[in-house]
Amino acid sequence: MVFKQYNINIIIRLLLLAALCIGGTIYLTEIGFDIYFFLIALTAVFLIFNLIRLYNRSNEELSFFLSSIRNEDSSLVFSEKTGNRSFDSLHKSFNRLNEQIRDARMNVIVQEKFYQTVVEKSSSGLIAFNDRGIIRLANSKARELLGINHLHNIKQLQRVNRRLIDALQNIKPGNKQSLNIIINDINVHLSLTAAEIRLKNELVKVIGINDISHEIDKQEIESWQKLIRILNHEIMNSVAPITSLSSTISSYYKEGGIKKKPGNIDDKTISNTLKGLSIIEEHGRGLINFVDSYRSLTKLPELKHDELRIKDIFESIIILAASLKDEKYPGSNITLSTSVESDDLLICADESMLTRVLFNMVKNSMEALQETKDPLIELRAEGSHTGRTTIRIIDNGHGMNNELIERIFIPFFTTRENGSGIGLSLSRQIINMHKGSITVKSTPGRGTEMIITI
Repeated sequence: MVFKQYNINIIIRLLLLAALCIGGTIYLTEIGFDIYFFLIALTAVFLIFNLIRLYNRSNEELSFFLSSIRNEDSSLVFSEKTGNRSFDSLHKSFNRLNEQIRDARMNVIVQEKFYQTVVEKSSSGLIAFNDRGIIRLANSKARELLGINHLHNIKQLQRVNRRLIDALQNIKPGNKQSLNIIINDINVHLSLTAAEIRLKNELVKVIGINDISHEIDKQEIESWQKLIRILNHEIMNSVAPITSLSSTISSYYKEGGIKKKPGNIDDKTISNTLKGLSIIEEHGRGLINFVDSYRSLTKLPELKHDELRIKDIFESIIILAASLKDEKYPGSNITLSTSVESDDLLICADESMLTRVLFNMVKNSMEALQETKDPLIELRAEGSHTGRTTIRIIDNGHGMNNELIERIFIPFFTTRENGSGIGLSLSRQIINMHKGSITVKSTPGRGTEMIITI
């Protein structure tokens, strides 16, 4: 409609100009040059300038409108009352189109904010970087998982963990990968997924990161609990031979279902009875101790969370360890020291459970220090800005290799002749119940560091 009116204006002006030219030519031929011919010529010149002005004005306004769009200026408004119907209609169309562009741009901004909020609030970590390692996106969850506040280049993760950089750079689009690494002294199990998108001339890799440590630990604990229940079942079934032996002994004193008289019982019967009872007692005690020890893994009491001063807990551990030295390690010269970041450093935990874990680890360290010169055990505690508390049990004992470190938390596994193999398994389960983690750092011949983070 706008262009139709514009074309009509142009055609009218061209027809008038043509009529003036024809009329002027006829007038000049028949009458000659006079004032009227001058007026006709002046009118024709006016129409030519008016036509040029109309053409230039429409081009200028169209150029101005397109420039405002290019500069994303949505505030431009054209007057719809210029006195010229064609320009009024043109301006009205510009304004309507400008409103539509403004609304579309606003929708894009709203959607962009929505997607930014979704990405930022996502429970999964998201990192996007190009082939030069420049970070295009890193949401708060990713920065939290990786323990870094500001992330601009993938190379910054080198100070977190070198294996992490290799995994992020080498994972193929569409693939999934698991990665077990230590970040800020915490053992984490990450799940990585990758995708690639092209932004203009730039290829960007997008990595999804999830911490599945608790899920894996939970599954592992559940698996061991099932195994323990099976073992309990099998152990109880092994009581059957003891029952059979009891029946056999009982038969020594019966004949035809009737109790024998004392005079009919000889020394051999008494001797066999005593041997049988001794065997029953020995196996019975062994099975009871065995079942009671391993049952503790599956029947932990509910946690009672309290705010505890770590300094007080450390003092209790020192007293317990001192009594243990006197009973089990007489004359031991093991030095126990404590270090707390602040005397008022608090931790929210179950006091008896946490004390049980720390005391068990101290006992393990004391075992590892029996042949060490100048044996030392240190208990350290420190807080962090994230509200987590880290407790370290450090000794200068014989240490462990990687193979041993991977097995020490497995139930029933022990390196001690009389060990039950449940101490560290139970400790890990207790810490997991506190939503925490246990990490081990050890070097053969240089000692061991147990790190508890809650």
